[in-house]
Amino acid sequence: MSAENKINHQFLNSKFFFPNWKIQTLVLGTFNPSCGEETDYFYGRCQNKFWRTIEEISNRDYRWFQNNFERKLKFMKENEFGCTDIIKSLVIINGVERKDFCGSGYSDQILFTAKKCTLTYQFEEIKSFIKKNNVSKIINTWGKLKGPADFKKHLVELETFCNQNKISYINDCPSPSGRLRSKEHKIHLAEFYKSNLLITSP
Repeated sequence: MSAENKINHQFLNSKFFFPNWKIQTLVLGTFNPSCGEETDYFYGRCQNKFWRTIEEISNRDYRWFQNNFERKLKFMKENEFGCTDIIKSLVIINGVERKDFCGSGYSDQILFTAKKCTLTYQFEEIKSFIKKNNVSKIINTWGKLKGPADFKKHLVELETFCNQNKISYINDCPSPSGRLRSKEHKIHLAEFYKSNLLITSP
C-alpha cells in the first residue's frame, strides 16, 4: 500500500480524538481527513452547523466558537459531552484522485457510496471507551446517510451493544451538514440540540 493512498483522520494522534474529560454524551460523526481543511475540533469547518447551532441556542455571539478550541472545550465540559468519528483512516483505490477526499467541504457520501476507498472503522474502540467512561448517551450525526453492508452491520452491532448496556442510542439526529439549509432543518437541529446536548441553562 502506498503511503500516498492512505489518509488518516486529522485528529487521530491528538489528545482529544476521544474526550479526555467527563462526559455523559458521546457524539459520533464520520471522518475528518488529515489532508482537508484544518480545524481545531470535530465539526469545526466554517460551513458545518454543529457549533453554529450551539451558539444560537446558548445565546452566544456569531462565530463565538470558530477556531477557538478552549471555548468549545469549556462548553463541552459544562454540558458533559464530547465527540469522535467512526472512521480512523481510509485507503484510496488506485486510479482515484486524492483531491476527491482532501477538498474543502467534501461530502460524506464519497466515503460510502462511490466505492473510491476502503475504510478502517473504530467501532470496537468506541465500545471500549463507552464502557470505560460510563457514557449514558450516544448520538450519531450522519442522519439518513446510506452506507455499505459492513457499515450497516457495525451500526446494528453498536445499537445492540448500547441496548444491552442500557445506554441511550439516538440515530435520528438531524445532520449538521452545511449543505442542508432549509429553515425547517435549522429549527429541527436547534430543537434537537436543546433536548439532547445542553444540560446547563443558556
